[in-house]
Amino acid sequence: MDSQRRSIVTSGLMGLAVAGTAAAATPARRTESTEHMSERMAQQAAAAWQVENTMSRYSVFESLGRVSDALDEFALTEKDVQADVGFGFYYGAESIRKFCSVNGLLIGDSASGTLRNGATHLYANSTPIIEVAEDLKTAKGLWLSASALTFGSPSKGFQPRTGYSRRACDFIYVDGRWKLWHFMVYGLISAPIGKAWTDNDVVEENMRNRFDWIPDRLKPDLPTDVGVGAAGGWRPDRPIMQVKVPSPYRTFAETFSYARTS
Repeated sequence: MDSQRRSIVTSGLMGLAVAGTAAAATPARRTESTEHMSERMAQQAAAAWQVENTMSRYSVFESLGRVSDALDEFALTEKDVQADVGFGFYYGAESIRKFCSVNGLLIGDSASGTLRNGATHLYANSTPIIEVAEDLKTAKGLWLSASALTFGSPSKGFQPRTGYSRRACDFIYVDGRWKLWHFMVYGLISAPIGKAWTDNDVVEENMRNRFDWIPDRLKPDLPTDVGVGAAGGWRPDRPIMQVKVPSPYRTFAETFSYARTS
């Protein structure tokens, strides 16, 4: 073997030796077995169904004026539990109690027999995108929600509205149940019956954040965030509001949060 070929072979052997040493020094990544993966995915699928039911239960309870039942769907044990649907940002367990009570003002409270005649707040959630973390501790959901709302009273008349929004929520598994953790409703379109969401007066009305109808004892912690509620809906001078879409993740630390950051 001539010196050039001998040099090439020697270099190759040395490269293999170095690669082998490096491989031996690198900790082997744990590979999930097929059996374990199938079991985990089955658990995630079952959890996703439970998460869907959590949001559906909440939507039904808020439409029926069942204030205490709606409140029970929130993770009140979590310090940063929060909600913003368009009438202000509520943060912490005590504020979430206020938030649910404000919903009770719109419909009434079935527990106290104060349901309002003619009031309807109906929500139909569709196109669910639900991802449950691999560690089965948290989940994320995004829905397109159609609404049919009736404001007013028999004495002053009624103002029906329809619209669409996106319901976005982080969920957390506590006390053996999936619960709402960070709940946001992003506006898309909203208009009174007989009007279009593109009408100038409708756009102007939707852009107003009105909290004067909320009693002081139930006021939000902060005004509604950008893009949330009817004020975040259609306008001729901006594109549609972008909302993050859930994707598979391992732990909550490795994904985004729907929680308000400012």
